Amino acid sequence: MEIKPIKVNSINDLPEAPVSQGVTLIRKTGTWKNVRPVISERSAPCENACPLKIRIPKFIDYLTKSESDKAGLEILKWNPFPSITGRVCPAKCETGCNRNKYDEKISIRELERFLGDLILEKKRIEIKGQKTVKVAVYGTSTSLMAAVYRLSEGGFKVVVFTKGQRLFSDVRDSIPEDILKKEEKVLNDAGLEIITDKAPSIQELKNTFNYILLSSADAQNMNIVDTKVGKTEDEKIFVVTEEQDIARSIKNGLSVALYLTSKEEGKEYQEERLPRVVSYKEIITDYFNHEKAIPEIRTLDEAIKEAFRCFSCGTCNSCGNCYVFCPDSAVKWIDNFPSFDYDYCKGCGVCVNECPRGVLELVPEK
Repeated sequence: MEIKPIKVNSINDLPEAPVSQGVTLIRKTGTWKNVRPVISERSAPCENACPLKIRIPKFIDYLTKSESDKAGLEILKWNPFPSITGRVCPAKCETGCNRNKYDEKISIRELERFLGDLILEKKRIEIKGQKTVKVAVYGTSTSLMAAVYRLSEGGFKVVVFTKGQRLFSDVRDSIPEDILKKEEKVLNDAGLEIITDKAPSIQELKNTFNYILLSSADAQNMNIVDTKVGKTEDEKIFVVTEEQDIARSIKNGLSVALYLTSKEEGKEYQEERLPRVVSYKEIITDYFNHEKAIPEIRTLDEAIKEAFRCFSCGTCNSCGNCYVFCPDSAVKWIDNFPSFDYDYCKGCGVCVNECPRGVLELVPEK
């Protein structure tokens, strides 16, 4: 419906008493502003501290909405083995958690383990197109298996030479056997070929495969020219560096796989950079209660309860504060997410001040 202004030509056109004869929408007060609020999602200190850069607030947000499968799948985008890291990684994410300065950290590693186990039966490698490129993986460490996972996902033909060892050989003493069997099945179902009775030389592998992946334990005499992606002087050979931190080791394997995928698809490899981190002083703690952490999570109810403790630093979780506090009703709610109507937003900044998690900011009006 078109909104037209009411014309007043003389005093006789005015009502006897003050009364609204139209709607205020005709006055687009947004022209008054010199700044505007925008949704500018930032990094949480937990994800910034995580070597794998898992989007922790995002998977936790799914969990608060009882969408546990989506939460688990969100983790898999960044970490193929949450059931493993959720048991043995040093949990640097928890050290970085802003909640440490309020009461107690979020039990992020426990949530990761719980969700990893929860979706393990449903876990599948979605193969995105088939490539004719063949990759030999010489070894069975978790970091190499991370590379195998991503390469299989990218459609590479991957063959693992086990040297007489079982897959995930480096965590066999730390992870339950049934968990590792399920992880092995995920790789096997994606078409992984495993050769246990042969230990070919590097030269023999070079004659058959486009690329060869080695563990740093088997490549001590090789010169690595790019440590970020494990490139060596031989363009066919890549080295995955093993580290004490299992998450960093997995990241090294994923980086090699991403580099090879980018190379074969004719794209430039770029290491992802996270946006600016939300500090504790940017969190409005008045909106949160003091609650003790749940150190061991065994049920979905416990996982959801722990998830609700999260500040969701830098990630909009549709809390609705901006919608509630906007004095001009310039924040609309569309598909359970805020949207600004700049025709009527005056740029007062109330929404920015009341955002509990540092998601909104004011930017100069163009």
